[in-house]
Amino acid sequence: MTSEPDMLPPVSSLPAWLVPSVYLNWSEDWLREAVAVATGTNEHLLPRGADGPQRGDVVVTVVGSDPGVIASVELMGATQGEDWIADDAFGPDKPVLWDDLFSGASAYARSSGWLPQEHARLVLDGIAHQFRNGASGTLEPGDCETGQLSPNLHVLRILGHRTITGREMNTEERCNSCEQFVGVTELRPHDDGARAAAESGAVRELARLISDTHLVCDPCHELLHGHSVAAQRARMRPACPSCHSRGTAKRIIWNETIHDEMRLDPDVVYGGFDVPVPTPEWYCPQCHANFALGVVGTRAFGSGASVPLPPSDLDVAPPVESSVPEI
Repeated sequence: MTSEPDMLPPVSSLPAWLVPSVYLNWSEDWLREAVAVATGTNEHLLPRGADGPQRGDVVVTVVGSDPGVIASVELMGATQGEDWIADDAFGPDKPVLWDDLFSGASAYARSSGWLPQEHARLVLDGIAHQFRNGASGTLEPGDCETGQLSPNLHVLRILGHRTITGREMNTEERCNSCEQFVGVTELRPHDDGARAAAESGAVRELARLISDTHLVCDPCHELLHGHSVAAQRARMRPACPSCHSRGTAKRIIWNETIHDEMRLDPDVVYGGFDVPVPTPEWYCPQCHANFALGVVGTRAFGSGASVPLPPSDLDVAPPVESSVPEI
């Protein structure tokens, strides 16, 4: 018994008057457009005006750079005011590469407008073929550690979110590393399989590339790659609970004898021998608060007075009033 998809003839075998007009909508703002399509928000804009697509036409939206990724294929329906209502003929759940649709497709890269009838046929046939059988090629992922990943890989990970997680993408998603919720446009792609692929020399298929790519926040992305100890130490420092500045807090060292020949560490402050209870662990040079992890920061010298900076020669933390009564 013949399956239903096999019963449908390819577009290229149909008479010209049966092939719908195809409008190529190549978006310059690839990140915004990819997120809009993946999240289903109204920021995904279709061409307007009398010279644009009309009822019954097909709009193919492509994002990224060479080879380009097809984000959506939509059949134009009725209008609602100035906005079109489109029926999705193809959603962002399977990757389709523009350049692999037909020979000469790259000539249309980063352009918008009506496709010639013969190319409209090839585009629709190529989309159907890749959607049914998988993408026919792969792409260069870029260097995640020393450079930028390919925009196409970033787009494919966003558009493929439904396939990977089994649900629609939200405007805020969890970082795959620290699991904090971050705006999708602020998440960075991290190619987790790049090192293994470089060692083996194997060329990864498109589906493997997408599954190897994770969306992480910017601090986690820096921690996942080689960088200086100072940069990692700054990232690991807690945010000040008083002014919420991050990466500037200095560790307070207690019971440390300071002498003239001692080389003072500029990244710490020396609190002396009179250790208060509770004992603060961190000093914020932005608002001069002393705090411990899990303890609300308190300003030194009371809440009303302005606090001077610690002495620059010894970099000593301002004194903290102890709540323990004297005996």
